[in-house]
Amino acid sequence: MLTALLDLLDLLPSGFSVDVGVLEGLTTVNSSTFMVALAAGIAGMLALETRASATIGVAISVTTVPASAYLGVAAGVGELSKAEGALLVLGINIAMLVTGAPSRSWCRTRSRAAPRPSGELHSRSPRARLPTRIPMTVTR
Repeated sequence: MLTALLDLLDLLPSGFSVDVGVLEGLTTVNSSTFMVALAAGIAGMLALETRASATIGVAISVTTVPASAYLGVAAGVGELSKAEGALLVLGINIAMLVTGAPSRSWCRTRSRAAPRPSGELHSRSPRARLPTRIPMTVTR
């Protein structure tokens, strides 16, 4: 809306164009679009598990904010074909974020469900270094 208002009031720079080569990745879908968004979804689930949300929020923002900003600017200046491309990239990013998070939980659940030799404690358990039986001696 802001871009449309600036365009209406003729406040945009005279040579303003959304066709800058650096921003082309925000309107075209390729393999990196899927991989970066999937990695951000996995990182988002890790953030929930480890309470590292500030850093991971940046990773998620990297996938969604540029595409949505480009979408708004392209729509505001009337470049609807570019806006459609940005909308597609944004949709894929959101879909991969939503796919990545549960896949991380599924992998974690599968790794914990693997059978262990008897008497072996989980390696992350606080008691993992303690023996399974502690000999007790009573002295008076």
